[in-house]
Amino acid sequence: MFYSHVRCFICMCGVASFDRNLEEKFMSATLDSKLREFSNSKNASAILDIGGWFAPCRQATHMVDIMPFKTLNVAGAYGNGDLLIQPENYFQLDLGAIDQLPFSDKQFDFVVCRHTLEDIKDPIHIAKEMMRVAKAGYIETPSRIYESTKGVERNWWCGHYHHRWFVEVEGDKIIFQFKPHNLHSNPSFYWRRYPWQKVKEEHKNTSLLWEGSFKTEERIIIDYRDLKNNLTEFKKARANQQIMRLKWANSDGVENESFI
Repeated sequence: MFYSHVRCFICMCGVASFDRNLEEKFMSATLDSKLREFSNSKNASAILDIGGWFAPCRQATHMVDIMPFKTLNVAGAYGNGDLLIQPENYFQLDLGAIDQLPFSDKQFDFVVCRHTLEDIKDPIHIAKEMMRVAKAGYIETPSRIYESTKGVERNWWCGHYHHRWFVEVEGDKIIFQFKPHNLHSNPSFYWRRYPWQKVKEEHKNTSLLWEGSFKTEERIIIDYRDLKNNLTEFKKARANQQIMRLKWANSDGVENESFI
């Protein structure tokens, strides 16, 4: 069964990056609700966090990341209760260099994969491994809109410099499209965020809550003319959407928002 708002895999980031998206530290309401279900259950749950070094899930019993356990960013932890992960259940692995995750079939009740699949060279392989080792899961990545926005990290490029993929979710299918280098060159391809703006919350991330299995696809575009059309049409189709918000504080220091 597929749930559009539930998450069961925990996958953060399988590549080293000290510039990771700060959105990783903050849970969605969907993930929060799911983790509370596990927290309130009388039965112990096995939870895998893939790529959780930067923002570990407190409830994860096992974790995989390229970074060492001793540098785990405990300050970025989210979820309920104490941090459960122990050194013996922490696997320092490069997700791009493994044939299989070091776990048995359906070993985990829940696996969370947040802000990781957009980084690695073969996200479909890791997605299939998540379905193999877990009964259900939650996947979260930056949205394609966010990755197509100049100024979210630096003024002169779109999205985050180390991200390899656009990620889109359609129903129970997650689609990966290579993030092209020419994205940054043409205003018809991207949005612009100025220092006084923020991308609206509903446009920052895309997510998939799944149970049992989900579909994966790589969208392959070879001809430049087709790619140009793809990039242009993606932005054009959202011309009437309010992507940015303008934010300031009043004299009392209370934050107000005006949408543009």
